[in-house]
Formats: sequence, C-alpha cells, structure tokens
Amino acid sequence: MGLSSRVRLAVLTLLSGLTLGSAALADEGQAARSCALRLADPRKDELQSAYRSAQDFSAFASLAPGKDLDEVFDSADALFAAIQTGRCQAVVTDGATAAVLASALAREGLAHDVFAVRSPDQVIDGLWARAGYPSRAAFVFSRSVSPSLDPGEVKALAGLGVADAGAYRDALKRMDAAGYAPVRSTAWLLDFLQDEKTGAASGRTALAVRQQRVAAERARSEAARRAELAEFPYVAFISCGMNGANIAAPACFTDTDLEIRNGSAYGLYRIGNLGEAGPETNRGLMIKLRRSFSIRAQNSDDTLVLGVEVQDAATRQVLFQQQASQYRTIRFSR
Repeated sequence: MGLSSRVRLAVLTLLSGLTLGSAALADEGQAARSCALRLADPRKDELQSAYRSAQDFSAFASLAPGKDLDEVFDSADALFAAIQTGRCQAVVTDGATAAVLASALAREGLAHDVFAVRSPDQVIDGLWARAGYPSRAAFVFSRSVSPSLDPGEVKALAGLGVADAGAYRDALKRMDAAGYAPVRSTAWLLDFLQDEKTGAASGRTALAVRQQRVAAERARSEAARRAELAEFPYVAFISCGMNGANIAAPACFTDTDLEIRNGSAYGLYRIGNLGEAGPETNRGLMIKLRRSFSIRAQNSDDTLVLGVEVQDAATRQVLFQQQASQYRTIRFSR
C-alpha cells in the first residue's frame, strides 16, 4: 500500500502534551490502518485508543469507528517508516513526536491537513458510558487509583461509602492500620469495608469480623469433609497410560467396559459415558467409593496400560494397586 498524494494529520491534546493524529490516507479502495507509539502510562494508552475509536476521528481518517489501533510501534523512527510505506494512515503520537512527524512529512514533500483539537475531558465524555461506568465522575475515580477499577468495583465501593480517590486512600490506610489484609488490593479492600460496616453495628473491629467468619467457614468445611468421608471412605483412580503416568482413561475402554458397584448403586460404563463414573484427573478417573464396593475394569488398548488404584480417602494409604495390558481384567472389592 503506497501513500496518496496528500497526507492528513489530526491532533488531539491529551495528558502532558500527548497528542493523537491521523496521517497518510490509504490508496483509494483500500482500508486505512491506525497506528500509535507505545506508552508507559496505561491511562494515556486508553485515552488514545478511545479517540481512535471515536466517530469524528474515524470519519476524518477513513477508519471504521469503534475499533482499536491496528499496530503499535516502539519508536518514532519505526512509526515514520510505516507512514512512508503506506502501512499506517491514522497515527497516535505524543506532542514532541507529532512535531517531528510534521517536520518529516514537510521535508518529504507530503502536504497535510490538521484535524480539530480535542481535550482529555472530551475524550472521557465519549468514553465513560461506553466503558460501562454510571457517570463521568465514576470513570475518573476508577482511573485515579492503581490498578484501575472496573465498573463492578466502582459500584461496590460506592455502596460502601467510597466514591473518590481520597476516600479510597483513607480506606486503604484504615485497612493497613488494622492489619486486616496480607496485600493491598481492591478485592481485600471491599472485604475490609464490608467487615468494617458489619463490625460497627456490633462493636467489633473489621479484623475480628473477618477472623470469626474464617473460623466459621473452616468449621463448615471440616464438617463437610467429615460427612463426605463417612459416606465415601475410599477413592479409586482408574488410569490409562504409559510408564505409570495417566494419559486418558477412556483410551483403555474403546470396546471394553468399567463396572462399578458402589454401595447400593450400580454402573456399567463404556467410552461414551465413562465420565459419569467420576471426573478425569491427572491421576486418572477419580471415583469416590462407599464402604462396600466392587470394581471390574478390562483394558482394550494394545499399547496403553490400564491401572486401578484404591486409597483410603482420609489417609491416602494405598489399599490396592494393579495394572493390566490389552484384554486383561482387574477386579477388586471390599
């Protein structure tokens, strides 16, 4: 793709002199491409991408609206080379680079037009609703902290009384002072604020609320584990592989079957429904077993080895282990 006879340059003044521009329209009948310089600040990157996708700039530069940049360069020299070869027609640069590009375009005899200047506020006004934020203020708040906040986090924080950067920083300080979280993050901050709110109603600190919740969750988990072990004291792994490693359990049951009696339940499984017996893990098909059970498994593969291992579910002690080659059968019951 070569350059057309006239080059257009559009400029948008952004943070710290950042500019957006359009240069070098595509040859007639060919789609224009948009390019940019890579920026260290992701917030500036977001604004320049937002302006690239805007309707007015897209129309000026013969671009499809609502799209992101086509290519990002690490240097102004690489960007200008792409302009010269017709690889880029819409260009995003910082202020200094925009001046260098304009000078280079003039030196090469490439005339250019300048697009209307846009401010950061104008870009944000066209961005916040598309990005899913309830208001411009919510978007500005989301980008005033690091890492940036998504719309759900902004909404959750607002519900807990944090709607601007100052309140966010104050909440982080309270969380740090309370020794509440191992790391600073929005997820931990949301938990802290909720526990702070809960604790205020009962005279407890946020940390005390969290510790009580964690203890209750641990107790519920341990109770659930005890109940499961009472019903399923054993676990079997049905593997199919080589050198003691499982590859895929179904591979050993192409034209044979796996038969399981598990307490009062019975199942006969072939390759089409083998997953109903239990989930596949890196150790093989895992089947939780009741106190009374029986297993019969026959290998159909001429290369892979079928394995059956039964463990005590609580201690992981191996109670039974056997392997079988093609058409050999493994049986075990308890």
